[in-house]
Amino acid sequence: MTNNDILYDLRKNRGDGPGGLSGKKNEFMSIALFLLISFGLMFTFGPVVYVTDAADTAFSGIFYTLAAFSPCIACIITRYRFHEGFRDGILYPKFTGHGKAYVLAVLLPLAYGVLSCILVTVCLGAGFSFKMEGGIYTALANNMIMSVEFYYAMIILIGEELGWRAFLYDKLEKLFGLHGSLIIGGIIWGLWHTPAIVHMGLNYGLDHPGFPYVGIALMCVMCTGFGAVMQLLRKMSNSVIAPIIAHAIIDTVGNTLISMFLTQELADGRQFTVGVCITVAAVIIGIPCWIYMDKKYKNIEGH
Repeated sequence: MTNNDILYDLRKNRGDGPGGLSGKKNEFMSIALFLLISFGLMFTFGPVVYVTDAADTAFSGIFYTLAAFSPCIACIITRYRFHEGFRDGILYPKFTGHGKAYVLAVLLPLAYGVLSCILVTVCLGAGFSFKMEGGIYTALANNMIMSVEFYYAMIILIGEELGWRAFLYDKLEKLFGLHGSLIIGGIIWGLWHTPAIVHMGLNYGLDHPGFPYVGIALMCVMCTGFGAVMQLLRKMSNSVIAPIIAHAIIDTVGNTLISMFLTQELADGRQFTVGVCITVAAVIIGIPCWIYMDKKYKNIEGH
């Protein structure tokens, strides 16, 4: 072990950082810096992307990257500022000995997609029958497209998961325990989506009751449910890769499944109902993950 390794371990165990800060004060300051950067970038550049036609703006790619990757950028800067680095190995896949985590990273999102599909079709009175225009061939083509979108989503969602799972949730758990971290983390994660909810009607539309506050509140609930799923995968795999995979499947599978069993006529003007259904599905999938973590992982040290 080198002197730098010893120094890193001492800082990790004591919570030391720049200027001799220690313990909870150091954790709070690192969280504050992380939130300042991630929310600052999202609320500065997010509206530019969502309000304008991104394809027609000269700097749209830069603006979108700064907004979507703001948690990742915040994580890197904050870890560097507080001399944490990435020696915890959370960026590496770690497949050996963690196979269950990667199986669940596929199965849990699929379960969410199926449950969302059932709730949406029941609530809209669509009936659980195949309705995609073009039949099974169109469905197969869409699934092929979805497989491409999955890899694209994984790249984009690195921006989120490197912030939430590789930094914020673990920090919150040290300060507030497991339950506090999942609740506070879910609220923070949900609020981060505010520009997309306000300007493009993410998940709940632009004309739902109590717009935009109800949509923002529901997003916080959804992120609390998803946060339990992602944090369980992070703990089980000791890596951020499993949550990235799960997040990408959630963002691609759900819409594809729903589109197979809904006609556009049934879905038109009912985005809020669909949004509520997928929010309920997220909570239902998240609860058993939350319970399992409470029994299995009493704290994050050593995991």
